[in-house]
Amino acid sequence: MAGKKILLVDDDEKMLRLFGDFLVSQGFEVVEANNGNDALRLAVETNPNLIILDVMMPDKDGGEVGSALFENNKTKNIPIIFLTSLVSKEEVARTGGKIGGRIYLSKSSDKKELIKKIKEII
Repeated sequence: MAGKKILLVDDDEKMLRLFGDFLVSQGFEVVEANNGNDALRLAVETNPNLIILDVMMPDKDGGEVGSALFENNKTKNIPIIFLTSLVSKEEVARTGGKIGGRIYLSKSSDKKELIKKIKEII
C-alpha cells in the first residue's frame, strides 16, 4: 500500500493521532484535517486515494462533507469510509458495513478491520 494517500478527517485530535500514526505505520501517506472545511479543501489540493471521514463534527458533519465531495467533479470519485462512534462493531457486522451504499466503520472497530476495508477499496 506504499504510496497510497489517505485523507483522515476527525475533530478529535486524539483520534487523528491514533488513526494517523497507525496508518503511517502501515505504509500510507496521511493528510489530516480536523474540520469539514479543511477536509473539502485538502481533498481537492491533495487528491487522496481514500478519505476516512468522521461523521460527527461541529462545523460540517461527515454527511455534509461527503455530499459536497460527491458533488465536486474533482473529488466525486474518491472513495470514503465514514467513521463513527454512533454505532457498535456489532451493528457494522450486522449491516455489512454499509448504510445507503456508503461504507462505514465504528470507531471502536479493530484496526485490522480498518486495514481490511482500505485494502478492499484501494
